[in-house]
Amino acid sequence: MSELSRPALNSWDLLQLNLRFYETVTQNAERALAVDKLDVKSFFLLASVEELKHPAALAKRLILPKPTVTFLIKKLEQVQYVKRKTVAGDLRRFEIQLTPLGRKVCERGRKTLSDAFETTISQLSLKEKEQYGVLLTKLVTLKKEN
Repeated sequence: MSELSRPALNSWDLLQLNLRFYETVTQNAERALAVDKLDVKSFFLLASVEELKHPAALAKRLILPKPTVTFLIKKLEQVQYVKRKTVAGDLRRFEIQLTPLGRKVCERGRKTLSDAFETTISQLSLKEKEQYGVLLTKLVTLKKEN
């Protein structure tokens, strides 16, 4: 079937393709992340800690239930990648901080996922990669404006 005769994809099809693409990238990175005792979810949590310090904000960003985020934080604490710090004035609340080891592991993980992403998109031309970046930027920007 040629490019021109292919039926247009509907929103559901595009969403499913996007999820399959994400799956491909993350599967290519799983083994390397496991060396640092990380899975994909715990890596993305670790990578988000500097920007989002509170578990509820991390849960929202990562689209994970709060109990899952709590579980992942505890796993990251056990391997000394993060530490909890009580919020001044409210002993029930705490924020998460990267440790120096966590920062190193996070940088390795970013490289691992970047390499997996590059491997996955390596068949695209430079122009296609640029178009992809423009489209993603536009979609993210539109979300923020709405």
